[in-house]
Amino acid sequence: MVVENGCISIKDLQFDCILGTLPFERETVQPVVLNVDIWLDFTLAARNDDLVHSIDYAQLAEHLQKFIKDSKFQLVETLVLETAKFILDHYPKTQAAQVSVCKPSAIPQSKGAMASIKVTR
Repeated sequence: MVVENGCISIKDLQFDCILGTLPFERETVQPVVLNVDIWLDFTLAARNDDLVHSIDYAQLAEHLQKFIKDSKFQLVETLVLETAKFILDHYPKTQAAQVSVCKPSAIPQSKGAMASIKVTR
């Protein structure tokens, strides 16, 4: 049997942060919605049924929120790229990471402005 990488996802993680280039965006937090897909080898985790061989997605969600809130990015493009790099740097089991973010209040009469990226080792 050939086992390929599996994918762990965090969907629609909502929190407030500083994000944007306009003066009011630099001073007032606004809502963002984060989606993350992480590909890694599931073989050891599945064989041993042990989280030590995988990624704790609850811990990951906390780390990503703190990283993004502390970074106060100006561009959604920067946020997704730097967040994907953060995942690769801090979660060595990760083979690839896809990150997308939405600013739901960025464009009136729309569901929001979005950016996404996928990075691999």
